Amino acid sequence: MVDTLFWRPFPVLTLTIRQFLGGKAVRVVTALAFVPCLFAAIYLLNTDVATPRDFLRELFLQVLIAPTLLPITVLILATGALGNEVEDRTLPYLTLKPVSRLRLVVEKLAGVLIVALPAVLLGLVATCLIAAQGQDDYARLARRSADDLSVVPVLWAMLGAGAAGTIAFAAIFLAISLVVPRALLAGIFYSFAWETLLGRFLPGIRLVSVRHYVQSIFVALLDDPEVTIPSATSLRGSLLTLGIASVLAVLFATWRLRRMNLE
Repeated sequence: MVDTLFWRPFPVLTLTIRQFLGGKAVRVVTALAFVPCLFAAIYLLNTDVATPRDFLRELFLQVLIAPTLLPITVLILATGALGNEVEDRTLPYLTLKPVSRLRLVVEKLAGVLIVALPAVLLGLVATCLIAAQGQDDYARLARRSADDLSVVPVLWAMLGAGAAGTIAFAAIFLAISLVVPRALLAGIFYSFAWETLLGRFLPGIRLVSVRHYVQSIFVALLDDPEVTIPSATSLRGSLLTLGIASVLAVLFATWRLRRMNLE
């Protein structure tokens, strides 16, 4: 009964979630979201190399999560939401429903976020909980209070930046899937070449990289004078930039969907 009531006002959203939960993509995304937990478990084997806070900060900012894992995780779902419909030639059946193109794109994006956000955020929480187990050991070695080494501020910064990055990447990759054939491969190349390599070493590219603004949000939320990145953007500026990029991606996807030959 509840499913029927939900289906009627949001048919595309419900269909998208069903497709994700019934396929392999959600299992792959969940596995990727919990990959940082392996790094946290390895950290526990030698906690004297860094505080849990320093370890998590580097893991998010530079080593794995923001540069590589976050875009790849979101990419799998976002490119499949509409890209699979195009490849399977089922998109015309969706457009036959009395639903505007904008609403179709928005519901597809919402489906991606409903599945991706819990996986990404739970992976971050689990990673912080595992790394926090080394808090007491490091405190004894460094003769510092365990409260001074709390990972809670880092956790909140990771959750805020991770959520913002997930939304922006989802909107952008959703739009890309309507333009580029085999969008998953193109997105992987973009993630590694642009976000991970060029975005890290070329200052000009940082300013047009989602990774830069995700890192800036993390730094702003953490509010630690010792933690910064080159040319960091303010919290308001980062959120505004990612918000505008997401809206433009949705509008572009809507425009592209209206112009596509669906025969």
